[in-house]
Amino acid sequence: MPNSFFKHPQFLRTKQHIKQTAERLIDQHVSLAVTGLSGSGKTAFITSLVNQLIEANEQAHLPFFSVLSESRLIGVKRDIQPDLTFNRFAYEDAMANLRLENALWPDSTRGISQVRLKIKFKRAKGLSQYITEDTTLTLDITDYPGEWLLDLPLLNMNYLQWNNQCAQELLDPKRRDLAAEFMLAASVIDYAEKADELVLKNVASLYKNYLVACQNQGYQLLQPGRFILPGELADAPVLQFFPIPSAIINQQNLDIQQPVAESYADVLASRFNHYTTDVIKPFYQNHFKRFDRQVILVDCLSALNRGYDSFHDLQKALDWLMGSFEYGSSNILSRLFKPKIDKLVFAASKADHITPDQQVNLVKLLDSMLHQARKQLQFDGVTTESTAIAAIRASQSGLSQIDGEEIPVLKGSDNLGQTITLYPGEVPTSCPPRDFWSKQGFEYPKFSPPKLQGAHSLPHIRMDQLLDFLIGDKMS
Repeated sequence: MPNSFFKHPQFLRTKQHIKQTAERLIDQHVSLAVTGLSGSGKTAFITSLVNQLIEANEQAHLPFFSVLSESRLIGVKRDIQPDLTFNRFAYEDAMANLRLENALWPDSTRGISQVRLKIKFKRAKGLSQYITEDTTLTLDITDYPGEWLLDLPLLNMNYLQWNNQCAQELLDPKRRDLAAEFMLAASVIDYAEKADELVLKNVASLYKNYLVACQNQGYQLLQPGRFILPGELADAPVLQFFPIPSAIINQQNLDIQQPVAESYADVLASRFNHYTTDVIKPFYQNHFKRFDRQVILVDCLSALNRGYDSFHDLQKALDWLMGSFEYGSSNILSRLFKPKIDKLVFAASKADHITPDQQVNLVKLLDSMLHQARKQLQFDGVTTESTAIAAIRASQSGLSQIDGEEIPVLKGSDNLGQTITLYPGEVPTSCPPRDFWSKQGFEYPKFSPPKLQGAHSLPHIRMDQLLDFLIGDKMS
């Protein structure tokens, strides 16, 4: 009799109705933004994130991912991404490169890409464990070029303000040297004369060359970002503008805010305004305001390798980047009508490039860079976490005897595929003074990708802890 009751059509219809109601009330969707500046390892990170989840029931080593350690994970599959105008994240291509005999790192981000995962699991508590056999969490992961992120603060500037900011940056002697060719070409223009489009194109090209040279020297705060990575706007007039040297503004007595119609100054200001209004603003409104979780990847080690100026430029760039997102505590209603990021991970990447005993120092170094920005996040009620990770671990740690003393070392392959064993040195807990680099400096290694030798899951450091922080609460 009891069995027939539970199979009665009316009971089954009631159960289905309760299930649908519960699923509407239970948050089963996470939109994750993976951000970071150029070279921070975003593509490798997303490749590993997808790989750890898809292979979680096979060989993946994820002891701190609670839904797996509690045997509640049923399976994970890739699904059709929500925004069909984005590139499909090239997970399969990245894995194919990593499985080559001479493995290659995944290609760097060249535009927006996206991947959607469906994660099926059993709940550990709550109403749904009684009315649903299993639950599915939808995880959307979106990757953005780091170069584009730093354009967002330009939304709060006009052309004159941007000119002033560029003038401040050119007080840096190294930047001024890199800008010499651009400055020479920009200084011979009469900005009150009628604009010549060919001149604008040529000088804008020199300004782009200056930004690329800065990037090659380790600078991160570079605007406009689309000059470096134009995407679909390559050769478009909207990218053919540049700042007017401050000395020329004074010499020619220019009124930047009310320039002569159709003059160089007028066209430059107009193109800057068009760039902010028709390129940056739609990009921000259409994509950035809908995230509720975020990972910011930071390559502290490369910044240390490049020197004092590079390190401080990275710190300044991080402050700019974080100000461009919506942060604050989230609940069901706010997520439906005004999503805000309520969990944020700061991840120092490439933790496999230092010995395990130095990873705590790496996290402290990252925290020292984020000290000011973090105060506002705490006030806004955002849960934050700092960690050191290796999305795809390329080295093994061990001990070596040197002069009768055991020291920690790393073993991996260099860019030529040759095996190397070394001690990379200590990691400072805060930025050293400028003269440290002239006396000693840093030289952390670069490794080739690991040989997978038939393994399905990628080796990593702390990706399981990061996964549990990002989505573990949605799967409890």
